[in-house]
Amino acid sequence: MPVGCNVEDMLKDTIESVIAGLTVNYTIEVGGTEGLNFSGRYVVVTQEYDSVNVVASNSHSYNVSGNVPAQYKAENAVSVAGMFQKKSEEGTLEVKILKGEELIDSANTSDAWGAVLVTAVNQ
Repeated sequence: MPVGCNVEDMLKDTIESVIAGLTVNYTIEVGGTEGLNFSGRYVVVTQEYDSVNVVASNSHSYNVSGNVPAQYKAENAVSVAGMFQKKSEEGTLEVKILKGEELIDSANTSDAWGAVLVTAVNQ
């Protein structure tokens, strides 16, 4: 080991570098029938260096509602998942998760009061 190197700092730098390679920015797009009313929840999982546990995972969930189209951002995420539901019998609900321009997952429903689940894990 080079003189003056601190093992804890080296470990922290290495772990933070690995975590940075695992995190990405996701976009959740809620589409389908223009103006369709929906509600949902999405969860964003992030990770960070922790001096006690080495890596700490955190999840944040967000309750959302609105009308199609809508868009939500999940920044510096390791993974993201969402469940969205139509608040009517008519229309189509389509939800996509994008990483940049790349489609990671999508689901749609035309069922009355139908719901969809989408997930993404950076690998």
